[in-house]
Amino acid sequence: MSENSPVVAVAHFVLKDKHKAKGAEFEKAYLKYKDAVAAKDGLLRTALLRGIKEPDNFVILTWWRDADAHRTVVGDWQFFTAVSSRFVYLASITSVHGPVLAGQNAADGLGGTAVPAADAAVALTTFTLREGADQQAFEGSFLGHLSFVKGHEGFLGHQLVHSNRETGAYVNIGWWSGPQAYLPVLRSAEMAADAEIMAVHAEVKGGLYTAVVDSARTEVAV
Repeated sequence: MSENSPVVAVAHFVLKDKHKAKGAEFEKAYLKYKDAVAAKDGLLRTALLRGIKEPDNFVILTWWRDADAHRTVVGDWQFFTAVSSRFVYLASITSVHGPVLAGQNAADGLGGTAVPAADAAVALTTFTLREGADQQAFEGSFLGHLSFVKGHEGFLGHQLVHSNRETGAYVNIGWWSGPQAYLPVLRSAEMAADAEIMAVHAEVKGGLYTAVVDSARTEVAV
């Protein structure tokens, strides 16, 4: 991927024990962040995800035109701390960001007009390559798995984000029409077989989320 490729910043938060009941406060802090980055050059889209089974888990996704646009914002320390300090107070954070490896369609939020509805579900999966694993072999296994997933009703699109901080780290953002579409696929024998294949190359973790706020649409999930 070149420096001119779109970038997706992925920030995962878990509310701290003493703030477990402050999910609404975290969402309010996100709205401040959303309004602040909206004025920045190169912003394409931003979304706040909340865990369906783990409502104390949040993910902020921010799509940028390119790596330079992303660096300009995160490099402005005064701006960055002003809009993110409340997140750090309420929650612990892990983040991965990088260029899009695959998945160029409207549901990815990179120039298309179609936007998943407010009740859509987002399957977020992280992959960390095992020591000695071959990167190309993993990507081949993933794309083989994707051909299986794409054949199911309710699949809307995906992006596989390859971290530009850690070469062995990936995040897949999968958009589905809702949990009812994704869960039967997750529990299928084919999914289990694909998971075994990918587990040879990487440690895999996942979660299912709802999009609380998505700047690509005007509706807000309740």
